[in-house]
Amino acid sequence: MSSRSIFVILLIGLIASFAYERINLIQTFYQNAPSRITKVNNIGKYEVKFQDQIRSCEDVLLIEKYHLAILACDPGRERHNTVMGIFAGNVTNNAELWAYDYTVTDGTDAESLKRINLAGFPHASDFHTLGMAFDLETSNLFVVSHAVAGSRIELFNLDIGSLTASYIQSIQHPLINAPNSIASVNGHEFYVTNDHYITKKQSLLLSNLETYLGPPTGTVVHVNLKASDLDVRVVAWVPFANGIEILNSSTVAVASSSRAAIYMFNTSDATKFKETSRIKLPFLPDNLSGSGDKLMIAGHGNMPVEMDLMLHHYIKCAFCIKYLKQDALCMHYFLSH
Repeated sequence: MSSRSIFVILLIGLIASFAYERINLIQTFYQNAPSRITKVNNIGKYEVKFQDQIRSCEDVLLIEKYHLAILACDPGRERHNTVMGIFAGNVTNNAELWAYDYTVTDGTDAESLKRINLAGFPHASDFHTLGMAFDLETSNLFVVSHAVAGSRIELFNLDIGSLTASYIQSIQHPLINAPNSIASVNGHEFYVTNDHYITKKQSLLLSNLETYLGPPTGTVVHVNLKASDLDVRVVAWVPFANGIEILNSSTVAVASSSRAAIYMFNTSDATKFKETSRIKLPFLPDNLSGSGDKLMIAGHGNMPVEMDLMLHHYIKCAFCIKYLKQDALCMHYFLSH
């Protein structure tokens, strides 16, 4: 057999393997097209709250003991979004943390939603939030920030009574290059996902290829702050590693947005993950949240359609800001379409 024939056979094998891995993903895009998807509303009673107070809230975590929802909201996300590749410059708005007391049902918005004071925080003017995690025992709050100066993890100690988050330290490391979601093991130890190996800021083309080809180049990183030197190590490689949730003492779930699947890992050793199973989904998973013995998964039905819609809005928004100098007009457009 000639070398050319061998090359053709290998190429066919690679293409077949690639297609087989993505059959579920292709079916998802087809079935979830807006013209085909079944429109249902089975979430019961709901209400849109605080639409004139907060926007671009990427993550929320519940502290059930204190009936609080902690929100990370970044109004600067429309101009600086490292995940979507938006770098418009002149970022004047920064993220803020909010506490929502969801038991206050008869009071005013001001009674139920309160801004958390960030005490002694040196990076308040370059703060762009994504994932968060909270350790109840120590009251330590971990927040992913995609700062313009470089992505980092910001660590605070949250005083529930005064709603004050006192700055402790910032964590930056080469292995934390594209942090997305975070899960705390305890007050000094956590896992963080890196959704890409190549970020949009480094190369829009290569980062998009990484997204759609789905190689296992996203990572889950274990970080231990108590070690004499910062201990950071990769414990798993996952295509577009997104949401992460610790289910119990030996199991961690990680969302793979480019494979439409949840990867389940055995974590009997905190620094060594062993994949045990995958759960295929009819959508692209994003954020994960545990509730008792259940895993809740939020995701995207049809990413190409969503991306097209987002870019359509963004182009018009950029025109408003650049030529009309109207950030307020831009936001009115976003909220009304």
